[in-house]
Amino acid sequence: MPFPAAIRLEALIACQRQCCLCNERKHTRMQCHHIVQEADGGPDTFDNCIPLCPDCHAEVQAFNPRHPFGGTPYHASELKRRRDDWYTAVAGRAQALAADLHRSPLKYPKSEALRGQVKFNYTHHDGFYRLGRGNYEFLTHWGRASDEAIHCYSDGTNVSIALARKGAALTDISQASLLHYGSRVQTPLLNQIVVLENHAARYAAIRVVKLQDSSRQDDEDLAVFDYWILEDGAEDFSSAT
Repeated sequence: MPFPAAIRLEALIACQRQCCLCNERKHTRMQCHHIVQEADGGPDTFDNCIPLCPDCHAEVQAFNPRHPFGGTPYHASELKRRRDDWYTAVAGRAQALAADLHRSPLKYPKSEALRGQVKFNYTHHDGFYRLGRGNYEFLTHWGRASDEAIHCYSDGTNVSIALARKGAALTDISQASLLHYGSRVQTPLLNQIVVLENHAARYAAIRVVKLQDSSRQDDEDLAVFDYWILEDGAEDFSSAT
């Protein structure tokens, strides 16, 4: 039997969808393996679960103790230790990102709701704006590009950033983890969506609704965004509207 959905979710968030053996991020291809097999009495618990990529999962299962060939199998104690070490490493990175969040001034403008529309001057407060709260908080960082685009930075924040393809609607983003989060800056255009992953592996989507640029004869530097924060570690925005 597979693990209950709540156990799978807790394990996948703990490893941030990175394999506990090779440490590669495999997104939707991650598999939750019973450390002690069900046939041997292994329970469907968090302690008996290790998230693995398909290749490592195959390696773990390859050794058959009933027909040993002289290889070195993965024993349950090793799997648990390597899993726990990886969970600790992931948590350490998350804490480093969260440190930027906690060091940021509380005076930064913010909206704590899980969804809504915000309007702010992106040259005030060094371009920072806070969305959500707790594990669902996203410290965003913005800068002038033009009256039709705006820079979104990961510098000094608790988020990684990705850009949805031009023309994509929120309902088109069903697997947020598959987007590219490797750049420190993305530049969404008007009506384009930028997706954020925060320190707790939660996702938010922001659509640029309106921009004003005081260097191009507007009265002020103004940004208006619609935003959505997904609950419970989900990555599917297709029903978030």
